[in-house]
Amino acid sequence: MGQEHSQYPPKPLSDIVDYILSDGPPKKIVVLTGAGVSTASGIPDFRSPETGLYANLARLNLPYPEAVFTLDYFKDNPLPFYTLAKELYPGKYYPTVSHAFIALLHQKGMLEMLFTQNIDCLDRRAGVPDDKIVEAHGSFATQRCIECKTEFPDKLMFKAVENAEPPHCLISDCVSNPITLITMGGVASPLLIFELFRMDWSSQISSSLERVSHRSSLPRGSS
Repeated sequence: MGQEHSQYPPKPLSDIVDYILSDGPPKKIVVLTGAGVSTASGIPDFRSPETGLYANLARLNLPYPEAVFTLDYFKDNPLPFYTLAKELYPGKYYPTVSHAFIALLHQKGMLEMLFTQNIDCLDRRAGVPDDKIVEAHGSFATQRCIECKTEFPDKLMFKAVENAEPPHCLISDCVSNPITLITMGGVASPLLIFELFRMDWSSQISSSLERVSHRSSLPRGSS
C-alpha cells in the first residue's frame, strides 16, 4: 500500500537485516521514512488514487487538496485541518513491523537518526526516543500557537481534535486570540535537516532528502 507507483520495489525486512549485518554490526544507521511505513496500520497515504488522503478531501470543499496543510489557508479556515487531524490523531493507530524494526535498531544501539515525513507519532509509540527523530513535516507530538509560539496543553488539544473544533490560544493578549490558530508540530526546515546530515553522514544520503525538501515546511505559507 502506498508503494504502487514506486520505482523501487519493496524488500522484505529479512533482506535488509542481512544487508545490515553483512559486514558486521554497523555503528550508525540513518533511516528515512514516508507514508508507506504507516499504511499497514490503517493510515492512508496521501497520493494513492481513490484511497489516498488527498482523494478523500473533496468533502472539505478545499480550493485544492494540499491547501489543508498551507499556513495561509489555515489562518483563514482552520476547520478542515482539525477535521483531518481527528482522523489521524495518535491513539487510533498502532505501529507497524517497520516501526518496530526502527525501534529495534535503537535498542541495539545502531540507530543514529530517523528522518520522517510522517506526522502520526507511530515511531514514538514503537519506542523510538524523541532525540532520535527529525520530523520534516512536524507531528502531533507537540502543539503551539503559530503567532506567539506558546505551547498548548496536550489534554486541551486532544479534546479540541476529538470535537474537530479549532482551539484558542491561552494567552489573552495574543494577536491570534480569539482566532483559532493553534497548529501541531515544530516543522523542521530543509536547512536544519541538511545541517544534521552534514554532521557525519554521506552526501549520497542527503541527495535522497533533497528530492523531498520542497515538502518539508508543512503547514506552508507566510506567517
